[in-house]
Amino acid sequence: MEKKLIIFDVDGTVWDSERDVYVSFNHTLKTMAGFEITKEQFQTLAGMPLGAMFEKVLPDEKKHLSAEYEKAYKKYYIDEEHFADATVLFEGVKETIDKFKKDGFYMAVASSKPKRILDKMVSAFNLEGFDYVLGTEESNFKHKPDPEIVNYIMDKLKISKEDAVIVGDSKSDIITGKNAGIDTVAVTYGYDKTENLINANPTSVIDDFTKLSEIIKIKK
Repeated sequence: MEKKLIIFDVDGTVWDSERDVYVSFNHTLKTMAGFEITKEQFQTLAGMPLGAMFEKVLPDEKKHLSAEYEKAYKKYYIDEEHFADATVLFEGVKETIDKFKKDGFYMAVASSKPKRILDKMVSAFNLEGFDYVLGTEESNFKHKPDPEIVNYIMDKLKISKEDAVIVGDSKSDIITGKNAGIDTVAVTYGYDKTENLINANPTSVIDDFTKLSEIIKIKK
């Protein structure tokens, strides 16, 4: 496919942050509710807004407190800087993004994370190639799979739908792209189950980030 703009999800797509997010999520649950969830249970929450994740696992009598759990999580994960205890870039990410930038692509991040943590993480991993780094959490953007954040990026860069593609590891990312009317690439090495990705009917499926440079070429 020939494109001008590549929009990336990051968690499970660009960097492997699952352990830090999972540990921080369980730390919050353990501290405030006295229980933890398994890795398998956590993986079923892929792509959901943080508050909805807590609401999903909390018992009925505590679901109304999900915003308080979200606040506590962010204090531990962001403010106390546990966001990079074990997080690393997936293999080949830096080189591939640098190549895309050299080729002349526009690139952007569209994540469910808050922008303030995205900026810290992009800087920590020396990912200078992004034209926009945006998050739906703590912003006026609606959460994915609403296409608002993707439409905003295309509008600001004056890129048409046929010239844009979104890359993500969750069903939510793929549906976001479909809702925006753009092509989609699903990565199978992330957090969502491959069957969920396939069922979302993405334009392309890859199992290695570096394969993006084989299937996406710059549109002259």
